[in-house]
Amino acid sequence: MYARVMTAAPEPLVRLAQRVERRIAELALEYAEVCRRAGISDETLGKIRKGIKARGSTYLKLERALEWAPGSISAILAGGEPTPLDTHADRRAAVKEEAAASAARSSLSSRELELVTDLAVSAAEKLGLSPDEAREAFRRALVRIEQNRAEGRSDPLESPRSRRAG
Repeated sequence: MYARVMTAAPEPLVRLAQRVERRIAELALEYAEVCRRAGISDETLGKIRKGIKARGSTYLKLERALEWAPGSISAILAGGEPTPLDTHADRRAAVKEEAAASAARSSLSSRELELVTDLAVSAAEKLGLSPDEAREAFRRALVRIEQNRAEGRSDPLESPRSRRAG
């Protein structure tokens, strides 16, 4: 007769370490970026990744950095799953909404508008901007491109200062 091998669930801190690693990979972040977003040291992140307990305030910071809803780390430690914030989709939706509103009054082609939208979303992700900040960044970039086109600049993002300096 065969012995049945049962695998126990990993202990809570190991589970947390696994979920943190998975989330970092999902968001395609470097460890240094996670530390910067959370305002924690690389040493502290390293301990969490090794399954060592951290302060509650550190967990709150880490939740924000990993775009998890508050209480997600407690849920993981209790055997549940984290609740991801849908910030990427929110940023993309905010920028696309602004792009749609700008399309009628813009001299950009639909393809150019699509490229600027993708760039704005990527920049918002990289900088960790809120949906409102992403919308405003897109709007400002569009205004600058339109101004540069009107002034005959070949580089659509060239600033007036950089042109005079050259």
